[in-house]
Amino acid sequence: MDVYVARQPILNINKETVAYELLFRDGFKNAMSDKINGYDATQSILYNSMVTIGLEKIANRKKVFVNFTGKNIKNGDVLLLPPGMVYIEILENTEPTKSLIDICKHLREKGYKFALDDFVFDPKYQPFIDLADIIKIDFIITNTEAERQKMREIIPAHVKLLAEKVETEEEYKQALSLGYEYFQGYFFCRPVIISQKAFHVNLASQFLLLREVNRVNINIQSVEEIVKQDVSLVHKLLKYINSPYLGIRNKVHNIRQAIALLGLNGTRNWVNLICLRDLSAEKPNELFIMLLVRAKLCEIVAAALKNPVLNSETAFLVGMLSLSDVILDQPMEHVVNELGLADEIKEALLYKKNPIGELLRMVIHYERGEWNGVRDWCGLNHFSERKLVDFYNEAVHCATEMTENMYQ
Repeated sequence: MDVYVARQPILNINKETVAYELLFRDGFKNAMSDKINGYDATQSILYNSMVTIGLEKIANRKKVFVNFTGKNIKNGDVLLLPPGMVYIEILENTEPTKSLIDICKHLREKGYKFALDDFVFDPKYQPFIDLADIIKIDFIITNTEAERQKMREIIPAHVKLLAEKVETEEEYKQALSLGYEYFQGYFFCRPVIISQKAFHVNLASQFLLLREVNRVNINIQSVEEIVKQDVSLVHKLLKYINSPYLGIRNKVHNIRQAIALLGLNGTRNWVNLICLRDLSAEKPNELFIMLLVRAKLCEIVAAALKNPVLNSETAFLVGMLSLSDVILDQPMEHVVNELGLADEIKEALLYKKNPIGELLRMVIHYERGEWNGVRDWCGLNHFSERKLVDFYNEAVHCATEMTENMYQ
């Protein structure tokens, strides 16, 4: 699979490249696809630049500008990038809500810098102006000398102005004379697309890894073992941790050391970015949401039954793996043998004859609206049908919370 990132240089008054803006691309067509929203575009940029290609290869130790939606910022995606090398570029349609401003202030305290994209003055954006280190003025939208000069007059002097979409020598000289300090546009350089082959992804191991890191108490040893079994995960983790932008002085050569240096939150952020991105890459979004609902419902019901034979964590795993044949495009028999699963899990997934398998069968009946099958299971297990409705709503809520930032 090929992955792509475009970069466009940002120059100073001496026409020296001081930074790059990273831009989403899904092929060698040098334009933003209209099939992807801003949130997913940023996720893709982070994934491709930090994990697959390597930020040091793209940015050559220079600072990078990355567009972030409000959802990206609230979701913690910024924390995947070291504060000393990134400008958080807030998109022009981002609403300056109190909760978002508070998060941005906290990020600024951590050392992150902010840029405002395609800026058009409106009093409601004052909180963003107060945070900004650089404001980008689109020379196509702000298209007269008077308007461009006014921007320099109304924006505080300590905030540097970047003239973007500079198309001609005349525009560059005009911006320079008006006090603009940075420049970007086709007059200097069109975006250059960088591509690289990505490792084949073992989605099955990523199911396991995603489940492990989102437990209340992460078992680091289990995370290490899962990563070791997937060469694509090993490659991505070592490339990420050895990026010079993370500031690790000595090269990291083993998985345990890498996980220890990232810490629990860093490991969770890294894994969620990788796994959620890979698992949802080529399948309908609703398939993955349905899978999460199914897994969560299996877990909740197993816990409520208080049956020593039904372990809730095992029930979650069975639910999570129950569509592996669809997602991995392989027969279920091949999937369970490849994973080396415990016999009870294999039986549940293949034959649905043991208690966990019967639970999974009931959950599938429920999602399909096959109520006779649901009633039969509830009767055999002395389980309240009313309680099952509440548990299903809880499972949907949990799955929605987990995926809303991915797909909206």
